Amino acid sequence: MDISKKIEESYVSLFGKNSDIKIKAPGRINILGEHTDYNNGFVMPSAIDKAIYFSIGKREDSKICISALDLENYYEAEDINQLESKTKDWSNHLIGVILEIKKLGFTFDNGVNICFGGDIPNGAGLSSSAAVEAGISFGLNEIFGFNLDLLQLAKIAQATEHNYVGVKCGIMDMYASLFSRKNQVIRLDCESLTHDYIPADFEKHTFILVNSAVKHNLADTEYNVRRNQCQKGVEVLNKEFGKINTLRDANFEQLEQIKAEIDPITYNRCKYILDEKERVMLASEALKQHDFEKLGEIMNQTHEGLSKMYEVSCKELDFLASEALKIEGVLGSRMMGGGFGGCTLNLIKKEAEADFKEKITSAYQHKFGIIPEIYTANLSEGVHKIA
Repeated sequence: MDISKKIEESYVSLFGKNSDIKIKAPGRINILGEHTDYNNGFVMPSAIDKAIYFSIGKREDSKICISALDLENYYEAEDINQLESKTKDWSNHLIGVILEIKKLGFTFDNGVNICFGGDIPNGAGLSSSAAVEAGISFGLNEIFGFNLDLLQLAKIAQATEHNYVGVKCGIMDMYASLFSRKNQVIRLDCESLTHDYIPADFEKHTFILVNSAVKHNLADTEYNVRRNQCQKGVEVLNKEFGKINTLRDANFEQLEQIKAEIDPITYNRCKYILDEKERVMLASEALKQHDFEKLGEIMNQTHEGLSKMYEVSCKELDFLASEALKIEGVLGSRMMGGGFGGCTLNLIKKEAEADFKEKITSAYQHKFGIIPEIYTANLSEGVHKIA
């Protein structure tokens, strides 16, 4: 049975009738542009064919009932218009969306039943939380007729992370989940929040994700530390040159001029962001030219920067990236996501897929005693209704 049918059956079992709407909200990979989104840079994400699925329906009363199948957990409140978030609770990913919608002046004339679950591996850096927020905002928008556009929904999802989950993330994950098209890569300008689509012809190549199966508890706190370090660099740059609101506005020459005024760690963080801004542009051109060798080289440079300059990698990710490059047919390998665990993203020739999976599994198991989960990442369309 596919996941959507399983979700719907659970909905019917819980609530005694069919849902009003079924939604598929995909996770995402990010090919290039790691940690550049909250610096107003460019990113190159795409939705993938792993997703969170929802069955949603209006109630006749004002209650809200949410069943999280994967978590085997249940949330209920008497009045959808009188909700309060809880400290570090899974329900905040959905309750926060409702509270953010209410901030825009909307009210809910009915309560709602929600059942959801999916196949995005939790903690793998594929943005399962953003998929939950994007999917529920899309579904509520549809059944309550709020007429919010996709960008507004992405902002609602991002605000949910900021205000109720406690992660000061950029908008990339939600944006990719909502705006993606099949066999296309988004190049998102995180300053203007506009994008273009780059055709992604992966006829002879593919992306393989290798899940390290580790998630070091530094992840969330260090994410916010990196953001503050970038802001520290921005403050000095703006004081010196003016009109620099984020690292998007700075260049290499300006950074070198203030190098003596900032500590070496802050310098490294800022230098990485400027490098990555440039790499996204180079990667965009490589994709347009179908130059996968070049794209792989750029991915390798990004991993080096994330590991040594931005320091968000870990020994497991570094091992997976370096070991991958020893395998024939691998063009590029890098850690993906916030860091300190999760997946590596590997660009390989399709004929090398079986050999790669076998060798990387053997090497990782020998080194760390862990058999990694491995997924082929097929580029997919964004959030949508399903029959």
